[in-house]
Amino acid sequence: MTDCIKIISFNLRADFKRDKLNRWDFRKEYAMKLIKESGATIIGVQELLPKMRTDVQNLLSNYTVLGWGRYKGAKPGSDEHSDIIIKNDDADVDFYKTFWLSNKTEDDVSRAYYSFFPRICTVAEVYVKSLNRNIRVFNTHFDHICGMARVLGVNIILRTMSELNEKKPMPTILMGDMNAHPKSRPIRILRENHHPYDNVHLTDVYSFCQPNSIKNTHHGFKQKGLLAWLTGRTPIDYIFVSDEFEILDVYVDRSNENGRFPSDHFPIVATLKLSTDTL
Repeated sequence: MTDCIKIISFNLRADFKRDKLNRWDFRKEYAMKLIKESGATIIGVQELLPKMRTDVQNLLSNYTVLGWGRYKGAKPGSDEHSDIIIKNDDADVDFYKTFWLSNKTEDDVSRAYYSFFPRICTVAEVYVKSLNRNIRVFNTHFDHICGMARVLGVNIILRTMSELNEKKPMPTILMGDMNAHPKSRPIRILRENHHPYDNVHLTDVYSFCQPNSIKNTHHGFKQKGLLAWLTGRTPIDYIFVSDEFEILDVYVDRSNENGRFPSDHFPIVATLKLSTDTL
């Protein structure tokens, strides 16, 4: 549909020696093939190391990759990005930046004192041709150990959303690997809009799905990844959208090639349409 947009949140899994045959070089072409064949205009990726980023830019020649690493290039070996990828034929980028999820200045490399690593969020303002509208997209990756760090990350992102909306309101998308289960405090804050910002209201795209139809989004490259999907594990990857969007379709892409997966996370794919009230 020409008046819609498809988006993906996809943790690409950083390249680790211990992954052996599941290392990045063995799956990068499959992962990029999945993105291209999806037809998505905007893709939020997590765990993107600098070498992986170069591969993504080479394999996705008609796309633009936006964002800084969490150490802003100072530590190339561990400088993970939470980048936003834009399909050039479908959208133009007006603005982007990466900010840090800590109590220090958001634009400086910093780490919440209870966070294992510096955690970041990339935001981009994008003109989407099919929607004939500018939208604002946030992509993040929360701490994997500390719940307090995840709550702090949520609060900083919501505050930033509110500040940007005060300057120029836009339909807004938040996506990412939040390392949190649906009943956890950070996800409840987002889903139930338990925050002080009147100009921010988000909906979990999973609300479009039948109850309990979305299981795990992380499988760890295990051959039992599909079985785990059916045994009650919960998602840790999410997409939230503002009220301007109508959710048309959501699915977790469980594609594999002979039991081989493009990442240790299943990507989330959502199709959105601007509601008639915003046109």
